Amino acid sequence: MMDKSAFNVKLSNLCRYSMIDKSEIQQEKNRYPYCSLLQVMDILSDKATGTSQWEEHFLPRVTLYLPDDAKLRSYLEQVTLTEIQTPADLKAKQEVEQAKKQEYNATEPEAFDIMKEINAYQEVSFKTAPKSVILSKFLETGNYKPEELGDSDNVPIEVLGKKSIQADDSLDTETLAVVLEKQGKLDKAIAVYEKLIVKYPEKSSTFALRISELKLKIENNKIK
Repeated sequence: MMDKSAFNVKLSNLCRYSMIDKSEIQQEKNRYPYCSLLQVMDILSDKATGTSQWEEHFLPRVTLYLPDDAKLRSYLEQVTLTEIQTPADLKAKQEVEQAKKQEYNATEPEAFDIMKEINAYQEVSFKTAPKSVILSKFLETGNYKPEELGDSDNVPIEVLGKKSIQADDSLDTETLAVVLEKQGKLDKAIAVYEKLIVKYPEKSSTFALRISELKLKIENNKIK
């Protein structure tokens, strides 16, 4: 792991790296993958230490972190190539190569190509796409399960419309019951309270009392 002082030293010279520097930067980048500075230092040290396929695999990705591609290229041109000679250097290089391979294979099955990704994306046209495609896209983005809808292609739109505005028991709350009372919809308020008794048995006595009061109120209204 690279300490603060070593990191500051590297900032003062972004174009020269030892094999140990490379190894430490790789570890730091793995810990903080969205740090743009570490991404830059990683690609520069990749070139310095001759990391396999650094230009094809990682350079396109790093350029996405930087608005100034020309500056990155100028740094790359100034990088000093590192001589790998000692056993420690060879071991560190093998470890870095393995780490880079795992990093690449974990995210990309092939060389990263952002234009390919953009061109592969297609919006669904509601004017020309078949009904089944539009429905599938809707279910995909809304995280719906097809079995919950049934065979909607064979159901008249009027039926689907009615189904979409059916009362949802999950919306039955004490507040809703009070609102219905104030609106004078006493029968509906009673129905909500009856459902709340099942939902919240610990408050059943309170809801039962309200039901009795509302039923009495309905009877009094009939007498009047």
